[in-house]
Amino acid sequence: MLCLRAEIRARALTALVAAGALTAACDGGAHPPDAQTTVSATSAELSVRFDVAGDKPPTVSVLGFRAATAGPDGEDVLGLVDPLSAAAPDQGCALRDVDEATSALVSRGSSIDLEELGGVGVGFDPADPTVPLVRPFPRVFPDVAGVVGGVVAESGPQPLAAMPEHVSLYSADSELAIAELAVPALPRLATVNGIVPTAGARIETTSGIALSLGAAAGAIVELRPFGATVAVTCSVPTNASTEAVVVIPRALLVHLFASRSSATSGVAASLEVARRTQIREPLAAGGARVSVEVRSALALELRP
Repeated sequence: MLCLRAEIRARALTALVAAGALTAACDGGAHPPDAQTTVSATSAELSVRFDVAGDKPPTVSVLGFRAATAGPDGEDVLGLVDPLSAAAPDQGCALRDVDEATSALVSRGSSIDLEELGGVGVGFDPADPTVPLVRPFPRVFPDVAGVVGGVVAESGPQPLAAMPEHVSLYSADSELAIAELAVPALPRLATVNGIVPTAGARIETTSGIALSLGAAAGAIVELRPFGATVAVTCSVPTNASTEAVVVIPRALLVHLFASRSSATSGVAASLEVARRTQIREPLAAGGARVSVEVRSALALELRP
């Protein structure tokens, strides 16, 4: 399952880069920002994601960067850099397309310059002797149409002996932890269309998909074909009861089939359940938004 999730992210990022390259080709090259365009926002992001896959050991991935955003509107910068971290709707379900998000960024005349969030570290409680502290390393982020590019800091996925209850955050200026954050509990996927889900199960979608969740408050559900840049994202309100039913309507599912050439015979897709918390911490000048997320994935076959 870890390899499948790595493939999803890699292909989504590749498609994002390809979409940017296509836009640049159609425009005869990326347009430099207007001389009067100024940086409208600066931000810093640190994302810590735990992936849980059945009886396999959990893994952790860390991504951090500073961003200088120029343009008329605020951007979901973390969601553009890592499509799996894109903001979910406040409630209900919505279609999300990486290609469209990139095109919209270009059409608004926005640009995002990335710089690594260096020196930060993430520790675990209880301490895991195999991974005592994770410090992300610099990595060049592929330039997208001349409007998104730079360097990020990234580490993972790294295996852990067990899921920690807390993470400790370290800055570049101190060997002592500056904050300790709780790891959110993973929502439980109980049934899909009334059936206990198993890997590779065939799911009929003619009447939509009904997902029964336990520990559902604040849950995020994502459904995407493997290798596609389009996904359906649903969210459960934080004040929801212990159990909830999330219904993905047929009207949204048809877009997932349209993204795959083999839709008539079924589409292999990843059904992912997650919960994330976000809080500001003093990891950088002006603070940084820290996202801590736990996520699980299940491979299914969607039947049109």
